[in-house]
Amino acid sequence: MKWTRKFRLTMIQMLRSKQGASKIALGIVFGFFPCWFPTFGIGPAMSIGLTKLVRGSVTGALLAAGVGSFVWPLLFYLNYAVGSLWTSQGVNVEVPDVRPGEGMYQEAAESVHSWQQMGMDFVIGAVLNSIVFTAVGYFIVRYLVHRYRHRFLWLVRSRKRKLKHA
Repeated sequence: MKWTRKFRLTMIQMLRSKQGASKIALGIVFGFFPCWFPTFGIGPAMSIGLTKLVRGSVTGALLAAGVGSFVWPLLFYLNYAVGSLWTSQGVNVEVPDVRPGEGMYQEAAESVHSWQQMGMDFVIGAVLNSIVFTAVGYFIVRYLVHRYRHRFLWLVRSRKRKLKHA
């Protein structure tokens, strides 16, 4: 209950601020940017730094970094999926086993190659996802905040206030 309350209060603080929809959108997308990469605990600090660099909403950055820290397993899977989709455009050629004693070496070499390929798929996917989400996400979030700011505020208010106004 404590986390949901803090999340709602942060949303209210962000939406009530006098910042424009553009600053809030910049804060959210650049706050979410480091979530696509394994940052090993320094993601929120990177989110704040990137957001201050582009002069976005720091509250939006912290909100996006918090959401991103909960969905990072999904993001990491998406990185791998997009990267493998991107790199699978090439032709895969299977090398036949020519000598009988070479089979164990070839299996080990293929295993190392597959781990290396998985790492490259992840990195390529992370770069592509972060760039595409930042570019497309900015326009989507800016539109949503500009158009529906008051409705979002009404949605995140406490139930007691909603019942008083009903």
